[in-house]
Amino acid sequence: MFQEENIHSVFTIRVAAKLTGISPGTIREYERQGLLRIHRASQNNHRLFTQAEIMWIMQIWQLIHREGLNYEGIRRLLLITPCWKIIKCPNEYRDNCKVYEENKSACWSLEKLPECCIESQR
Repeated sequence: MFQEENIHSVFTIRVAAKLTGISPGTIREYERQGLLRIHRASQNNHRLFTQAEIMWIMQIWQLIHREGLNYEGIRRLLLITPCWKIIKCPNEYRDNCKVYEENKSACWSLEKLPECCIESQR
């Protein structure tokens, strides 16, 4: 889905909406609900998203529309469930995943998306 060279790219909300197929209003609602960590451009205060955050936006949508969770359900899930279970990473990617080994943060919260996440999303 995403190219490896786009790991460090930063996307505006308009581009994020186009890449995910999710409206800017819905993305803003995910932010209001505390499900997204938003970065702002210093020049114009626009919302900016990394590739990992774009993947997470799509995952939030799937949790709501395919799994039937609501915002509170997702917040509670995030407190107790590791990221690899939420995004259903295959075992072959988990075995080589730094996030899986350390269990300290979710893959979508990192500055650089781990290679295993890139591969598992292709």
